[in-house]
Amino acid sequence: MERSKYGGNQDQDSLLVIISSNVKEQAYYMKRAIDQDSLRDSLKHASNMLCELRTSSLSPKHYYELYMQIFQEMHDLSNFFDDKIRHGRKMSELYESVQHAGNIIPRLFLLVTAGACYIRSLEVPAKEILFDMSELCRGVQHPIRGLFLRYFLIQMCKDVLPDTGSEYEKNGGGSTLDSWEFLYSNFCESTRLWIRLQNHGSPKDRSRQERERHDLRILVGANLLRVSHLDGITQSIYTQEVLPKLLDVVLSCDDTLAQQYLLDCIIQVFSDELHLKTLETLLAACMKTLPGVDLKPILTNLMNRLSNFLHQSKDNDLLDNIDIFELFRKHLAELHERAQPSSRKQVGNSLERDLSSLLDLHLAFLSFTLTLYPNNAYYVDIILGSTVTLLTNALGIKSDGTCGTTLEPKCIDSVVEILSLPFQSLPLSILVEMNHFPNLLYFLNYQTGKKVAISMVRTVVENNTPLDNAEALRRYCGFISPLLEDENDHLAHNIANKTDDLEQDNAEFVNEQMLVAKLVHQIQHEDLNQIFIMYGILRELFYHSTSKRYKYTLPTLGYCSLKIISSLIDKRGVESNMTNNDLTRPSIKKILQFIHQIATELVSCSAEIALSLFLQGAVMASRVNEPDSYEAICCEFITQSLVCFEEELAESKKQFQSLMAIIGTLINHVSCLESNNYELLAAKLTQYSAKLLRKPDQCRAILMCSNLFWNNDKTRDPDRVLECLQKCLKIADASVQMAPGNSALFIDILEKYMYYLEQGNSSITTDFISNLVTLCFEHIQFAGNEIPEGPKILLRNLSLHINENKSIYKNFKIEDSIISSL
Repeated sequence: MERSKYGGNQDQDSLLVIISSNVKEQAYYMKRAIDQDSLRDSLKHASNMLCELRTSSLSPKHYYELYMQIFQEMHDLSNFFDDKIRHGRKMSELYESVQHAGNIIPRLFLLVTAGACYIRSLEVPAKEILFDMSELCRGVQHPIRGLFLRYFLIQMCKDVLPDTGSEYEKNGGGSTLDSWEFLYSNFCESTRLWIRLQNHGSPKDRSRQERERHDLRILVGANLLRVSHLDGITQSIYTQEVLPKLLDVVLSCDDTLAQQYLLDCIIQVFSDELHLKTLETLLAACMKTLPGVDLKPILTNLMNRLSNFLHQSKDNDLLDNIDIFELFRKHLAELHERAQPSSRKQVGNSLERDLSSLLDLHLAFLSFTLTLYPNNAYYVDIILGSTVTLLTNALGIKSDGTCGTTLEPKCIDSVVEILSLPFQSLPLSILVEMNHFPNLLYFLNYQTGKKVAISMVRTVVENNTPLDNAEALRRYCGFISPLLEDENDHLAHNIANKTDDLEQDNAEFVNEQMLVAKLVHQIQHEDLNQIFIMYGILRELFYHSTSKRYKYTLPTLGYCSLKIISSLIDKRGVESNMTNNDLTRPSIKKILQFIHQIATELVSCSAEIALSLFLQGAVMASRVNEPDSYEAICCEFITQSLVCFEEELAESKKQFQSLMAIIGTLINHVSCLESNNYELLAAKLTQYSAKLLRKPDQCRAILMCSNLFWNNDKTRDPDRVLECLQKCLKIADASVQMAPGNSALFIDILEKYMYYLEQGNSSITTDFISNLVTLCFEHIQFAGNEIPEGPKILLRNLSLHINENKSIYKNFKIEDSIISSL
């Protein structure tokens, strides 16, 4: 590491301690002299204290600490000077006497202190003393010492400047323009000294010098802050006098750091209203800066300030006489046309050569435009077109239409933001019609396009943006298609040879597909037919993807389609729907066919969801309750659920759950089937139940099937019910032989026997129940602790129910002692 000419930090700290000790000592003697009202001694010790500022051994950082220590001590001397009774001298004499100090540094610091007090006394016009002090301070040309002296000058005089309504303005004391001239002169000298710091030291320490200059920039900016606080600076004065002179100083600086800081400082300290009135002048000056000036933070800050000001302002006429968008657009276009490097690679840190900075600037401009003109899609499209031009010039275009150079990650993030930002405020129908939106997508490869697609979908979902236009949705689907494609789909020679099986189980992949599925819920329209049309557009999008995505995207589409049928039935009645006279409403048959197709696609990749959709479709078809072929549609849905069960489900647990779902749907929710179809399905389900792998599952499934032969009034068959129950008893008996814990099956069978007896099934008698109760208690006693507590509680409750209903269970009573043994 290079060693600074000032020495290391430890050397600097040690030196500062020594100098500070001297300052404290002289400050002590100065204050003691002040307490004794001794002007001579107080000036003597103050001069000795200020002599420490003559040092050249301290770095700017440590010199600033020394300066602040002395500045605090000088307040006591200033207060003493203000009290003419104590020191007994006229202010004019005091002002003259301090100039007799031997060294120029203490002499000028004392002069400034006395000068400020002289102005406060109102014995002399303020402008004369201000001009005199400003001229005398030219005597110090050392960059650091001169800069701090200039800073001390405006600190001491900030409250005595002639201004509108100020007491220092009266009786010829001066005007706001005099104060401006004083501050302007000080600003010019401070800027010159600050720039000279880059040559203060060895060229090898250039980076250190730049850091030191950056740390001291506030000493220059303080002049601009004082100017902005002058109440007499009107819009006219600022426009014709202040800003032109300040910009002349800025542009005359042959230094990138100075130009960048001073432009940013001008934007920071002056009011937004003044910036609005002088926007063209300010932007034109920005375009004239040196190539190395990074205009991105300057212009971004300017846009942010103006957007906040205009958003909060209640004056609607502010934008009447100025086209802010056109001004920024014109000058940003000029920024693009600045000298380009011979190579397409980025060179240095120049903004015009820094693609990332330019893209960030476009992003800021787009955000600024959307804030001021939230509904102006034309302006947004212009910015997108400008971005396309920028990327075309920077990256180049090959003969095949692809980019000549790939984007850097930072640039990719900016492009993604530029493409996503409009979705937060503009309607989708307007966005997708923009000419340059798809053109900007051409610059993105698969991974980048996918990133944009994710951002676009997330913006729509998180902002709850309604998708209410079919054509707009169709174009939008084209933009987000990378989310439903594999990267191999973009490489023709790899399509047949590569698969991405690992991605299917990837959590990121799943989250992406679930995000796409949420788009279905964003489809909103008063017309159900339009909703159904847009569902069809999404289905086309989903179908163009690979089957591994179906189980994440298609189910939402299927279940939301079911809601349309429910709405049609509930809101307008089945009769009006069946007439098909209302062409603005979708046909229930078409929607059911739509659901059937989705469920069919899901069979191979998610059999359980497909089966559930088939059953839901059957329920909806049954709800229509019309003879116009809906019975056949309902039967088809149930049949397909059975095919799915038979061909796709191999795991015994899933088979049992699915079979119970089919039986339950047929029992509770389907009522439109003709007798022959119903009996065929009931028999088929009973057969499937008997073929389940586990005996307990067979028993419970057949027990459930018994309801199929009882709950339907058209096909009620008491004998088939009894046949199912007896078959369950045989299966339960076989199960108990293998595992005594299966004895609970007998209790379930007993409950079912009791249900049918109380429902009036003539084939069920109390003798069956009596024998079955005895059998249950025997098996409970035999199994012991292998049966859980739940079935025992059920048997106890059933036994109590039998004893309490003597009218049903005649000549049959279970002893209390037997019940209590459970």
